[in-house]
Amino acid sequence: MSRFVTLFFVAISALTFTISTTGCKKETPPPNPFFTQWDTPYGFPPFDKIRPEHYKPAIERGIALHSAEIDSIVSNTQTPDFNNVIAAFDRSGELLDRASSIFYQILSTDGSDELRQIELEIAPKITAHKDSIYQNEQLFARIDSVYATREQRIADPEQRRLTELIYKQFVHSGARLDPQKKKRLQEINQELTSLSIRFGNNLQAETKNFILVIDSAKHLNGLPDELKNSAIKRGNDLGLESKWVFTLDNSCLIPFLTHSEIDTLRKKMYTAYINRGRNGNEYDNRQIVNDILRLRTEKAHLLGYPSYAAFVLDDRMAQNPEKVYGLLDTLWTPALELAKEELAELTSIKKTETGDSTVAAWDWWFYAEKLRRRDYRLDESTLMPYFALEDVKTGVFQLSNRLWGLSFRPISVPTYNTECFVYEVLDRNDAPLGVLNFDPYMRREKRGGAWCGLFRNGLYATDSTRVFPIVTVVCNFTPPSGSQSPLLTLDETKTLFHEFGHALHKLFCKAKYNATSHAEWDFVELPSQIMENWSTEPEVLRFYARNYQTGDPIPEHLIRKIHSSKSSNQGFATTELVAAALLDMDLHSITEYGTIDLDAFEQQALYEKRGLIPQIAPRYQAPYFAHIFDGGYAAGYYGYLWAEVLDKDAFQAFTTSGDLFDREVAQTFRSTILEPGGTTDGMMLFKNFMGREPQVLPMMVARGLAEPPAEDSTATAEATLPDSLKTDSSKTDAVKRQSDSSGTATPRVRVRP
Repeated sequence: MSRFVTLFFVAISALTFTISTTGCKKETPPPNPFFTQWDTPYGFPPFDKIRPEHYKPAIERGIALHSAEIDSIVSNTQTPDFNNVIAAFDRSGELLDRASSIFYQILSTDGSDELRQIELEIAPKITAHKDSIYQNEQLFARIDSVYATREQRIADPEQRRLTELIYKQFVHSGARLDPQKKKRLQEINQELTSLSIRFGNNLQAETKNFILVIDSAKHLNGLPDELKNSAIKRGNDLGLESKWVFTLDNSCLIPFLTHSEIDTLRKKMYTAYINRGRNGNEYDNRQIVNDILRLRTEKAHLLGYPSYAAFVLDDRMAQNPEKVYGLLDTLWTPALELAKEELAELTSIKKTETGDSTVAAWDWWFYAEKLRRRDYRLDESTLMPYFALEDVKTGVFQLSNRLWGLSFRPISVPTYNTECFVYEVLDRNDAPLGVLNFDPYMRREKRGGAWCGLFRNGLYATDSTRVFPIVTVVCNFTPPSGSQSPLLTLDETKTLFHEFGHALHKLFCKAKYNATSHAEWDFVELPSQIMENWSTEPEVLRFYARNYQTGDPIPEHLIRKIHSSKSSNQGFATTELVAAALLDMDLHSITEYGTIDLDAFEQQALYEKRGLIPQIAPRYQAPYFAHIFDGGYAAGYYGYLWAEVLDKDAFQAFTTSGDLFDREVAQTFRSTILEPGGTTDGMMLFKNFMGREPQVLPMMVARGLAEPPAEDSTATAEATLPDSLKTDSSKTDAVKRQSDSSGTATPRVRVRP
């Protein structure tokens, strides 16, 4: 008994001591993971440890460390040379780059209110920090010294190009301005940063705040089962039991406009989409757009350019606005004429079915689908069973294996969302290339669109060891209902191939330096868009397009229909894309800013001046044109079309070889286009692959804007890229850069058009 009592009091004493010490002792919080060594495979971000509160301290410390590195370069008493100035500058800021890259990717995929508040706090600091670097007179003096002697003292071509890239980046960021103008440029950059954030947040709010709720099955007529199933699940998730909920996300909006038989509901969805950012509420973007354009115009003038477009294009393949307009004007007339022919067909169908010959903008997708069914006996619902996401993903992997011998192995790493899939990417002989993170499904917190980004760039360390890239591909496909892999539309299938092309570009890149790893913005879509060509080739469809229920391969008659319908609705698709590119160029070609009525500007520029028909709106209008006001594509949206000229032409190297999987051609494409990154200007890379200037005819033929040449004809002047579009090869200092055109923060996303 006495032993029991003793043990009892010992236990009580221990408990009392534990309680008392716990009460007075503060728990030590876990260390900020950005300040520790990551032991995950390939150094994948430890998302199980990273919390929102870690980003701001990491970025602030990154800024401090980067500033110290810059001070070290400036205070170096040795004669300026490539290693102690240029290379040192290029490899500086590692923590800042790592923390900000991860932060902005997560902000785009899982953007909580907390993360958006952090962005408001850190973005101005990043902008101010970059301005302090690029306007540092002592630093620029050392860079200028190396630049001035680069031809004599730097033999390595990539090192010489890196020197030119960094020099011009400083000049574009105001290094040559006097102190008063530098101060004003800093103020402009701060304002632009804030305005861009507000624009993006407003657009996301407008997109997410609208939902169409349908509570009667009779209003679902025509909608595919896949769309209805996802809509009822969305309703249940929102607490709207037994109701169908539709949103403005493209994976929901376009199928709804294509298939809904209720024209009033199509109108409601369409008008909600195009009115985003101009509803006269707290999320109205029209004044923000005006403020951005005013500041960008002033910035261009400060830096010696007549317009913001001239400033941006100075270091792109296009080089100047005249060459961009040359391409857009070449495409505009045939595209618009084809669209008018399509409209006549749609009008005929609608009049026959309803007696009404008036086709509205929200009718186009619906009757275009009817036209496709009539002319090609093909509709989306017939195709979708053959494009389950898992099969499409496997198809991309198999294509990469057949072309380049790549393999993809799932690896276990902590992800930022349970919907992510992570793969180790291996080259031939199992040599590692990097890591691919795949985030396929739409979420309310995720920005719209699809993009490819980086958690870490692939480079070489100072000891020449390879630092493997960690690439992320993000889409907004409809989430699965149950265990079945969701079914994709043909356009969504192309989207996955497209973004995967960006990923391959990043994985294959062999550039040794940060600044030389990025190609020009009007070249960078070539590697992504060329992948879309394979997605619908018969030989490729046969090995990945399988019925999700039976496993049977896609029938030959459907393959033939896919090919015969490739030019279906291309007048509309090309016109709306060119219209958006023209709107972007017109807004940014302003030489003297004055308050802009955006609706009136668009009406005059597109409908009155160029004859756009009222049934077609530009793919993006200014109040919701995120590419150019929140995505780094200002005066650059034309790049999708510019790169399409390149990709359709380059794909001929595969088709004319007689083997779409010709490994010799694929290896040449890899070594001349994918591996160099930005080590050489884009036009030279293209010439290295094709052996000549690009031709515009293949792109026009693919879009149904021109007839293919006769088989026995040779290339004509008409087939070659017009002189107005060619790069001026006489420029010896053809310096390009891959940074935000504002010279401040790197754009968060790169998305499909």
